[in-house]
Amino acid sequence: MLPSDLSMMFKALITLEGLGRQYDPDVHIIDFLPPLLRSALDERYQPQELVRRGRGALTSFFNVVSSVPRDFARLLREARRGKTRIELDLKRLDQFGGRMERTLDRGTMGIMTASLVIGSAIVMNIPDGPTVFGMSIFTLVGLIGYVVAFFNSLWILYGIWRAGRE
Repeated sequence: MLPSDLSMMFKALITLEGLGRQYDPDVHIIDFLPPLLRSALDERYQPQELVRRGRGALTSFFNVVSSVPRDFARLLREARRGKTRIELDLKRLDQFGGRMERTLDRGTMGIMTASLVIGSAIVMNIPDGPTVFGMSIFTLVGLIGYVVAFFNSLWILYGIWRAGRE
């Protein structure tokens, strides 16, 4: 993956190449690049520049390393006194817990809906039984189960759609 500044440079060079060719078809930007790149690399990797950057990195490293024992001793002193505090940012964990809870709720509703459909199908296949309004009570219970399962399905789909819009 190219760094963004390098890809922007390539894009600018391609644009310059296209613009230059509109005015002079024999212009090739690539012919001008080697001397420019060579001077930029020579400047960046001069011994003085490398020494300066290395000295800065070493200074930073030794500052950090030299402060470690002092910081560790302070941490131990505070721990012995019972004054050690640890701050955790659990905001993302809370969001994850909320999403997990909603997912489990939907799964539970889906299982209940599937159970209702299966149970209704079984109950509707019972041949004999008492009748209400000229219809077998088992058929009536099965139809009610199907209607409840239908509305549960709509509720689950609405919850999924609403979650996708947040």
